Parts: sequence; structure tokens; C-alpha cells
Amino acid sequence: MLIIKRLNFISNSNKKLKFILYFIFISISIYLSIPKLLNFSVESIRENLKNNNNINIDNISKVSYKIFPTPRLSILNSNFIIGEGAAEVKNSKLEIILYLHQILNFREINYKKILINEGHLKISIDKINQLLKIINKNKKKLIFKKNNLIFLKKEKVFFEINEAIIEQKKNKDSFFLNISGKFLNNKIFIKLKTVSKNKNYLTLKMPGLDIATKVFFEKNKFDDTSGFFNLEVFNNFLKFNFINGDSIKLSDGFIRSKLVNSSLEGEITFKPNFFSRLNFTTSNLNMEKIFPLIQKTYFLDNSKNLSLVKKINGVFNFKSKFEGRITSKNGEILFEDFKVGKKKSISFNAKIDEIGKKGKIQFNLIKTQRYKKNLSKKIEIVGFLIPEKTKVIFKKLIVDDKKLSVEKTKEYENVFKDKLVQDSLANIFDIAKINKFLKNIF
Repeated sequence: MLIIKRLNFISNSNKKLKFILYFIFISISIYLSIPKLLNFSVESIRENLKNNNNINIDNISKVSYKIFPTPRLSILNSNFIIGEGAAEVKNSKLEIILYLHQILNFREINYKKILINEGHLKISIDKINQLLKIINKNKKKLIFKKNNLIFLKKEKVFFEINEAIIEQKKNKDSFFLNISGKFLNNKIFIKLKTVSKNKNYLTLKMPGLDIATKVFFEKNKFDDTSGFFNLEVFNNFLKFNFINGDSIKLSDGFIRSKLVNSSLEGEITFKPNFFSRLNFTTSNLNMEKIFPLIQKTYFLDNSKNLSLVKKINGVFNFKSKFEGRITSKNGEILFEDFKVGKKKSISFNAKIDEIGKKGKIQFNLIKTQRYKKNLSKKIEIVGFLIPEKTKVIFKKLIVDDKKLSVEKTKEYENVFKDKLVQDSLANIFDIAKINKFLKNIF
């Protein structure tokens, strides 16, 4: 009998527990579902978005309430501005994540954070600092998910990150901004860390392309920005210090790879147009391996890189193992006053005015060749390279200011092709072979 009484007690206790749990479940469900019957204040939504996140949204056609995954208000096809035009968002789904204990307060909307899903986020390059200040001052957390992040330069698309996820974090002393997405179909990760009011760390990684960048920058009392820049691409390193005022001044820089070792310094300006003036002191430059890369990228493939070349305007000075200057302006590239070889005895000038499969490199090469103890001759070759066809054409061959005949010039051109060029234009950068060819002219 005692056992039966105990079983009945347990059974009755379980029934009471089930009833309590069922009652709690029904109560929570009713509590979470009631807001579906409410009309939330559009004016309160606008006001809170403005005050908490500096979001200016004019048109809210419909506000939907959703229980899962957490209680939230959803606004489809949202178009709004952040700040005074610092960023523009179009065709997004804006989700306002509510505090659980305040979901019945439909007149005064107080929310936990905002999710901005999909759509397009457009940011002008010139207003990035303004946008970062706004985000840093946000009272509520702001997260972008699967947005197309579009950076504009003078109202034109500069570059774009697709399926971007943007998230901000704060603690007492630091502010963090994380961006992940796809750039040219490669995963990209960007992190910005602000340690104090003026000190910032920026890192960028593209694992698929083996690219990693680190930048540190801080503002001084004159409102100039200084710092350092590190870039690693396939075990190729670029580093320099910089000061950004009216222009960016570079110092203590170097490039280090299997193909080139060089220090660098100079200056880059962006207004009224992009222009750079850089000085390189090279200890190693393997043109026999570099030129095939240039040939493939700018002459053999489709000319999609032309727009990039046109943007790289500047003057690049070289000294040490060889001397010369490269000037790039609106797609035209000049190689001026270059001196190479032992005692810099070979000088040349060249010009590229078109890239792509129709591109040509015009050149003028001069060498004073000693052929007896006290005798020497000046040799000048004028012609052009056709990278797409791996071809060199001699237009003129001049010895001691006397132009050789067309037949003789063609004869030497064929020798140059058979003995030196062979199947690769990279061979023309072998100084020993060039000297041997010029010596054999006599």
C-alpha cells in the first residue's frame, strides 16, 4: 500500500509540473504574440533610428513584427541615409532587435541593435572618416549582413565587396569594426581597431591570393596623419612609413622579393589628380623574370588592365645598379635616360603608348663599344618590340652616326632574333648577351 501511495504522489506531482510548464509556455507564447496585433509607432521608429544610429529614413511603408529567432521589427525594401550623406543604403531589409521585456511598448520603440540585411551600401571614399566617426558614436549596435558594399570615387564605382558582413564592437578603451565578404570572387577580411581617439590599426587579408596588409596611423596635434604600411603578397614584402598632410610622404621604405630588392621614398598626391613621385635605390632587379609577367599582364591578356595603368600617373626614379626614370601619364609610359651594364655603358630610352595585343614598345639603344685598345665605335639601334608576337624589329642601325643599309640592318635583326631573342623577349635583358651581340657587329 505504501508503494502505491508513493506512485500516486509522483504521478500527481508530474501532472502538476506538466501543467505549470504548459502554463508558462502558453503565457510566453501569448506574450510574444501580442505585438502582432499592435500598430507600432512609425514616428518613434524614425526618431530612435536618428538618435541612436544617425539613420535618416523618410519612407516606412510597412512594419512587421516577428518572433523568431528573437522578437524584432522588420522593414522591407528600406532606403535610408546614414549621417549627412556619409553612406546610402538601398533595397535592404532592416531588422530592429527588441528588448524582450519591452516588446509591448509599441509607442516608444527602444531596441537592442539593428540588422541591415542584403541591399546595397554605398560609401564615398572621401566620407569614410565621417562614417567611422558616426559608427563609433552609435548608441546602439549596427550590423550589416550580406550587403553589396560599394565604394565610390567622384560618384563612380571605385571597388566593391559583395556579400559583406559589417559588425562593430566597443569596449571601454577600444572600438572595433570588422568587414568580411568577397572581393573579385575572393574572400576578404578587414579589421579596424581604434585604441584611442587618434590611434588606429587596420588589417586586411585575402587568403586565396595570399595577401596580408597591416597599417597603423595616428593624428598629431597639427591634424596630420602618420604611421606605417606593411604589405605581403606571395612572400613579396612592401613596407614604408608615411606622413599624410596635403600629400602623402613616404620614407624608410623597401620592396623585397625574389625578383627585386630596393629601398624607396617619395611623395603621393591625390588632388587635383592622383600623382606619385617615387625614388628607388635597387640592389637587385631580375628583369629576365619580371618582363614575362609584364608581357602576360599588359600585352597578352585582354586589355582589361588599361584603366588601371591610366590611373598610375607619376615619375619613378631609379639609381644604384642602374639609373633612369619612368614617367607614366594617362596610359603613356616613358623610359628615359636609362643607363645599365658594366660602368653603365649601355643607355636607352623607350616608350609605351598602347597596351594589349596591339601594343608596341618603341626603343632607342646606344652603346659605345671598344673594339681595339684605343679605338671605339658608337652603336645606335632604333626599333620596337611587339610583345604579343615576341618580336623585335630594327628600324635603324647606326654606327658612328652612319646609317647602315636596309639589307644590313635586316641581317643584324635576324641575328638578334636567332642568337639572342630566340623564343623569349626576356633574353634581351641579359646584358652579357647584348654586349656580345654589339661586339659582333664589328
